[in-house]
Amino acid sequence: MTIEEVIRELANIKNYCTASALPALDYAIAVLEKQKEEEEAK
Repeated sequence: MTIEEVIRELANIKNYCTASALPALDYAIAVLEKQKEEEEAK
């Protein structure tokens, strides 16, 4: 599974999770997006 696929799945999960879980999902997505950018810069 690629980082892009994980980000897409986490974004889908946001539609079904509780409101208290949204900050954690947003943080995970941000971390993965940063990791993706760093890998692309290499």
